[in-house]
Amino acid sequence: MKGTRGSVFRRVVMVAISAGVVVTGVAVWGSPSYSQAPVVTVVDTVSGPNFQAFWKTVLIPAIKRNLGMDVSYTVGSGPTLQLQMSTWKPGHPEFTLLFLKGLDLSNMIRSGVALETLYPAREREIPNEKMEPKRFLASNNGVPLQGKGLIFWRAQFDLIYNAKFVKTPPKTWKEFYARRREFKGHIGLIRPDASSGGGRAFIYSFLTAFGVDFSKPLDELERSPAWRQAWDKFSEFSRYFAQPIASSPPVMFHQFQTEQVWLTDYAQDYSLWSAAQGQLPPTTRAAPLDVNVVGASNAWLAVPAVDTPAQKAAAYRVINFLLSPAIQIKMLETMYEYPGTSAWRQAPKEVWTKIPPVDIAEAHGIRMTNLDAITYIQKHGMDYIR
Repeated sequence: MKGTRGSVFRRVVMVAISAGVVVTGVAVWGSPSYSQAPVVTVVDTVSGPNFQAFWKTVLIPAIKRNLGMDVSYTVGSGPTLQLQMSTWKPGHPEFTLLFLKGLDLSNMIRSGVALETLYPAREREIPNEKMEPKRFLASNNGVPLQGKGLIFWRAQFDLIYNAKFVKTPPKTWKEFYARRREFKGHIGLIRPDASSGGGRAFIYSFLTAFGVDFSKPLDELERSPAWRQAWDKFSEFSRYFAQPIASSPPVMFHQFQTEQVWLTDYAQDYSLWSAAQGQLPPTTRAAPLDVNVVGASNAWLAVPAVDTPAQKAAAYRVINFLLSPAIQIKMLETMYEYPGTSAWRQAPKEVWTKIPPVDIAEAHGIRMTNLDAITYIQKHGMDYIR
């Protein structure tokens, strides 16, 4: 997901787009009629190849057709973007709309990066933000958001497995651990220090299932027997992982394709989309465990405070469009991403034959709320792998 723009960004996609405003979905997929329009510059620190393609082939053309706006789209790195933003001058942002990984948003807010307050301050400009669940807008990774981010999608982790080899998937983490010898050398994991948050979510879920209470501060956790015992369990579990530990999701998917990996705990949306694209075996399935992370890699929309009034107004229009039921349901049907809004309740019943409804999935879900512990896992998780 990282690349070069200067030393940082990998690619810039310039796309032209055009006409009409849509909130409910009328005419979203019609033919474009081109006109002069402001350019919205978007940087994306959260999408994998699947959603990068969705931006280019679906979202950007739809923005053009319905809002008459040009979009410059760049894939970037959260930490580098945060560093760059500290040098931006009022009225001269490099990007006018931020599409962020949850951890990137949390780190920006925690570090005092200047972002516009969107909720509830901009309900008039972004009326679709009223459909966002308030419990998700309050905080992310345990960091109060102060209304500075709006959620676009909600990620859901599940047990991802190849039914060719795993006939009866584990239903709980403790069962998964107890059957570890059955899966020796075939359990996939993404490195917890990778740019992808998949490995961190895997470990966070495992530690939760084995007794770690992440509502406690990290220094208290580190002194607790439960912390040490759960990490010891994880170290033992890691002896049965496929080697080498994958450096990114595509590497782990290649391990699935070569039948080295049979099962893992990973993002439902990316996995099922990849199977539909032939990038994972056709026998790939998803099933809930007793502890599933909800929102390990949620996507957030934010606006730099240094934007000009005109740039902010354009960004708000794009955000409102992206939160419209038409776009949110299109994303759900196409990408298996849970909407950031309540639009999922309007989805056709056929959608739920492939993935569980949001309320059922969330019944088994936990949120990664302890940012200090997440950072610890990122920095030290590999030290526990044997």
